[in-house]
Amino acid sequence: MTRARRAAELLLPWSGLLGGFLGWALTHQLGSNLAFDHCPAMQPGVIILIALLGLILAIGGGLLSLRHWRRGGAGGGSRHFISATGMMAASLFSIAILWQSIGSLTIPSCFA
Repeated sequence: MTRARRAAELLLPWSGLLGGFLGWALTHQLGSNLAFDHCPAMQPGVIILIALLGLILAIGGGLLSLRHWRRGGAGGGSRHFISATGMMAASLFSIAILWQSIGSLTIPSCFA
């Protein structure tokens, strides 16, 4: 097994956690920075685009964890558990991204 394949095999179970967190962090930071620092630039299209990018990261990571979980078999051990945890975390991060984006679209711009 090559070094790159071994690294990919070790990181694949964690992809749901990492992708979900990175997607949520992207939407949170970009959304917060635009809402407070560049208020006039905060348009609904920008909010939706940022939310879609975050959802792509979160759902993509969750799907990679799902792929690894399905290959894990019945008694897969710790990496099987991490894959399942990654799938659940990615779904929770996706819900957080959706609610945060809905809040950004609902609250009037330049509210503060």
